[in-house]
Amino acid sequence: MSCVAHAKITLSPGGWGETGKVHGLTVNDDQPVKLQRRGRRGPILMLRLQMKYEIIRTEEPDRPPWRVTTRAYAYELQTASGESVLSYHWHPSPRVPEPHTHLGRTQLAPDAVLSQKAHQPSGRVSLESVVRACITEYNVRPLRDDWDKTLALREGDFQLYRSWS
Repeated sequence: MSCVAHAKITLSPGGWGETGKVHGLTVNDDQPVKLQRRGRRGPILMLRLQMKYEIIRTEEPDRPPWRVTTRAYAYELQTASGESVLSYHWHPSPRVPEPHTHLGRTQLAPDAVLSQKAHQPSGRVSLESVVRACITEYNVRPLRDDWDKTLALREGDFQLYRSWS
């Protein structure tokens, strides 16, 4: 998040170290953060994120004995008025077990084939890839000069140690 926004991360009680429990993570008290656009091009863009995670034991050599694993996520790009533009979801359930995206109604015509309720398959999406897309595809101004290196490093850890893809 520090690559595109100043934000306060809030964890559920015990979220810093309690094992055997799924924890919640939100940013800015579950309010979207404003993303600065480069050159004032395009409408204001906001990012809201929620994540569920669990601290688990690992037996991986040369790694600390504990790591965090994602249990669910919701990353949503919004307009300034809070309308969804694009969201990435993974909230495993019998009805929709796979990660997916939703297109916001602001992006759909009334007679469009797609609807905002449709679950578009996406594969697993990391927060780092959403932040990268904000910078490279949606014209958000990075707040750090080392944003590319920072995201690559964190994304590398995500890809190397994820438990499923």
